[in-house]
Amino acid sequence: MPRLVAAAAALGAAMGAALLCLGEASAAEPLRIAACPSREKMEQTLQSGGRLSPDGCRTVTVTEVGSPAGPLCVLEFAQQSGGIVGAITDAVATTQWWVDCKDLHRP
Repeated sequence: MPRLVAAAAALGAAMGAALLCLGEASAAEPLRIAACPSREKMEQTLQSGGRLSPDGCRTVTVTEVGSPAGPLCVLEFAQQSGGIVGAITDAVATTQWWVDCKDLHRP
């Protein structure tokens, strides 16, 4: 269980480092970005032009949702590739996070 929590924390950190400005994408169109649990795996993904997805990497979907409080963005971390490890991780880790869209910008 601690490894799953650490993996979720690493994925969250990768998201923070990898987010693009949402202003570049249409509000109706979700933004899809790669996120990996390590720098090395993210570098492999980038060097392959996105054709390679190392073990543990996933596509994170960022979708803007209107709300009375202002635009919110939902980050979907669910494992798309399936498999037993992905199913277990998704069952014990939060796979959907909500953030203020204005806080998402290139670091």
